[in-house]
Order: sequence, then C-alpha cells, then structure tokens
Amino acid sequence: MKRLFLITTALTSLMAGAVHAQSDSSILRSLPAEVQKDIEETRTSCRSTDNEINSGDSGLIQFLLRSRKAVLVDNIELCGGCYHGYNCTNRGTRFVRVYALFGHAWRMVLSNDNITGDIFVSNVPGRYRPEGQQLNALVVNLFIGNEECPTRRAGSMSEQSWEARSCVV
Repeated sequence: MKRLFLITTALTSLMAGAVHAQSDSSILRSLPAEVQKDIEETRTSCRSTDNEINSGDSGLIQFLLRSRKAVLVDNIELCGGCYHGYNCTNRGTRFVRVYALFGHAWRMVLSNDNITGDIFVSNVPGRYRPEGQQLNALVVNLFIGNEECPTRRAGSMSEQSWEARSCVV
C-alpha cells in the first residue's frame, strides 16, 4: 500500500511539473523560430556577463491587443537588467518589439530601438482574465530624433537623456 501511495505521489508530482514546465515556455515556443532565435541569442550574450539570466517565458510581457494575444519582447527584461553592449546600448536605449497573434501566425506590430528608461504597460481596468489583460497603453521615453514622439532638441547628444519625453504608443 505504501509503495502504491509513493508511486501515485511521484506520478502526480511529475505530471504537475510537466504541466508547469509546459506553461512556463508556451508563449516563447509559439513565437516564430526567428524570434525565438533572437531571444536566445540575447540571453546567451547576457550570460557572458556572469549574471543569472531569465529563461522560458520570463521577461516576456503578455497582454491582449484588441482581443488578440500579444507579447512584448524587451531585451532588458529578457536578461533581467541592462548590460551595456550586450542587450542595451551605452546610452541605455533598448530594443523592443511587440508581436500580435493573427489566427495562427505571430506578426510584429511594433518595433523600436530608441526607448530609454522603464516601460509602463497600462491595462484596461477590470477583472483579471486568464488569457491576459487588455492593453490600454504603452508609456515609454524615447531618445532624440524619434518621429513617433517628437522631443525637444538638446544642446548635445550627452544632454539628450534629460530631454527624453514620455510618449504613449
């Protein structure tokens, strides 16, 4: 009887672990192969800094975009921080992409490499839904010269970080 209980407990633990592992990387594995490769290359680059780096879906920000499943891929979130020259520039800008699921295919709907500082993801107020929260806005700071959100000209490029402005994308 004890043996049957131990086997049942072990199988239950293994199944729970398998379900947990499957859900941990389901978004990553569903993204196009090229996107998965870019994510892994970014994480590999960051691992050379001898820091603990995220894996699986960790660092991928999920939400709904007009009721479509969407994911924000941010190189800084992928590595758990900015490592100049590895996943962000020496001026602190980050490369951010947003992919939305159209039918069975992911499509890039936003790509920007001029984002500085933190990204604020605003969700539409309401109750939590397991498939994700509806996106209200992405609020970001953009570096100089970005046509999508104009900034004032600074005296020099080194002064520009003070001139970055919040922009709702």
